[in-house]
Amino acid sequence: MFPKMKKMEKISVIVPVYNSEAYLENCLNSIIQQTYQNLEIILVNDGSTDGSAAICQRYKIQDSRVKVYHKPNGGVGSSRNRALEAVTGDYILFVDNDDWLELDHIESLYHLLKKADADIAIGNFTQFMEEEGNFLIHVGGNDYFERVYSPFEWFQHQYDGQYNLSQCFTVPWAKLYKAELFKEIVYPTDKTVEDDYTTYKVYLQADKIVYMNRAIYLHRKRETSVTKTVNLADVYPLQSIEERMMILQLIGAPKGLIDAEIAAYKWRLAIHEEETLKHGDMEAYQQVLVKKRIKEKSFHA
Repeated sequence: MFPKMKKMEKISVIVPVYNSEAYLENCLNSIIQQTYQNLEIILVNDGSTDGSAAICQRYKIQDSRVKVYHKPNGGVGSSRNRALEAVTGDYILFVDNDDWLELDHIESLYHLLKKADADIAIGNFTQFMEEEGNFLIHVGGNDYFERVYSPFEWFQHQYDGQYNLSQCFTVPWAKLYKAELFKEIVYPTDKTVEDDYTTYKVYLQADKIVYMNRAIYLHRKRETSVTKTVNLADVYPLQSIEERMMILQLIGAPKGLIDAEIAAYKWRLAIHEEETLKHGDMEAYQQVLVKKRIKEKSFHA
């Protein structure tokens, strides 16, 4: 399928692990069996209380490419940060501990990146709906295309619903990154959606981004008691989009990108107004009302 490689550069695969005993073996098997074999597989056990730690240790014994780090529970952001400290590869790839990969996932992204001489290669994904046992397909076989973007061009898909590109944009997985892009990157450790604060900053350090419209990653969607009762204000934070708007304006992003951020900010403000009042957080509610008044005055909306 692919031309013979002259040199197999090392790719660091990062898997934050927390209480994933039921899914972890499937995830790790899909990594170990990849057609691209020059990997270091970094597992960070984030204080799991089930059998996840034992599974990590077993794979470490079975495969010399596997490195395991155990730490007290601190969240997925802290796990990613710990893994980044241990990276020795030329490229970085993330996998969530309950997801799994098509067997040519890494090789496909690597060849795509090399062919385009890009800094980041991105693929799409298929969702597996845990409760229903069904796959939710965003990309069909006839939808394939490859495209090269500048960071600003890729930002135009941040809120694009077609092929679920909006989620592709935000998540850290289904991507191959040059390791140098993470030299100064730190994931927040006190946020529910740490990727919303982080992934776009990696894009902005790149010169060229290449995308293929092919589902090469299997993302497990689980309905748990946590997700059913989640505060949407945590899922759609204001701080991250405020910071993103500021950075994009400071670096001279096109007006269309700024306008898209403003529209998204208005949408998030409405969510925060409803959620803070519903949960009785009156201080946060008042802060949202002030931002809403400022927005209406400044943005004429």
